[in-house]
Amino acid sequence: MEASPKTTLLTLIDRLGASQPAEIEKALSTALAEGCESYFYFPFASARGVMSAAKEFWIPLREAFPDYEVRPAMALEGEYEGRQHASMLGFLSGNFQRPFVKIDATKKLAHLRFAINLVFEAEGAVACFVMFDLLELMRGAGLYPLRPMPGSPEQWLFPPADRSSGMQHSSSQTLEVVREMQAGLPEGPAIVDRASAAAHHSPHWSKNMNWFGPAGIGSSRGMEGFRDSHGALFLKAFPDRKGISRAENDAIARAGHFCEVGDGGYAMTAGWPNMEGIHSGGHWLGLPPTGRRVQMRVADWYRLDRTGQIADNWVLIDIPHILDQMGLDIFAELPFVIDPELPRLP
Repeated sequence: MEASPKTTLLTLIDRLGASQPAEIEKALSTALAEGCESYFYFPFASARGVMSAAKEFWIPLREAFPDYEVRPAMALEGEYEGRQHASMLGFLSGNFQRPFVKIDATKKLAHLRFAINLVFEAEGAVACFVMFDLLELMRGAGLYPLRPMPGSPEQWLFPPADRSSGMQHSSSQTLEVVREMQAGLPEGPAIVDRASAAAHHSPHWSKNMNWFGPAGIGSSRGMEGFRDSHGALFLKAFPDRKGISRAENDAIARAGHFCEVGDGGYAMTAGWPNMEGIHSGGHWLGLPPTGRRVQMRVADWYRLDRTGQIADNWVLIDIPHILDQMGLDIFAELPFVIDPELPRLP
């Protein structure tokens, strides 16, 4: 591989942004191996091969946003499980001209929180994970389907607030902090009050850390803000939630983290899925308990401050996929929201 993983990914993004529908397959083939497996957040299906990925996701995306561009806020690279990885997080922005997964077009500028992870082997990118916040796109279109978010619904802030902070830490040091924090997350039975909810992961967070959550949850500042807007509600809904262990030398998209990389003062972890639990409590997303076991696709990007604590955490969760497992297909409901006169019975 001549170019670095990060450069390959950023070049691919530029080419896709400059391609019309008929050119997208060619743009993808410059980075993706012919048999590349592409994985997309719900409701899109996975796709094997460049042509299938173009038809399943990239061409419909271009048709809905004919002038879109992706603006990366950060790009990371590193090695995990013997493979090279590249990760980009940012915004996709463009005029929303045609419906996208039944979300009615606004004919105005729209923004979609957007991320891509590539996994490389000798022949090129053999896996491509595409993650986005469709709930945020629905909110911008006036079609938000859930109760008001407990956190702030405003757009994410992207760093760097302090560009020099990331230069003080090696990639391995940053990833070690993140792994230690994740290992210290309390298990459901150990949580009996606010103090026990803090467990061993809190020391790894800056006092004024920012937690930028997806639409449905919202964002917060400080540990107390995080617990009030997400942590406590999530643990009440999934008291037995736990991370999924990953078998060594297994398929890239198997459950557990498919990516754990550090790059200077930044780090990224993600799974497909990497967490599971029984939805046995209420209040999360404003929904009553369903009693169903669900699996969660979660991706996190982190930034350390000068002291080596986590200052920022950006989180994409495939919430529509979780809702579908709970029995709620928000996209099936959209036509009735858009057109109240549609008949409810056959």
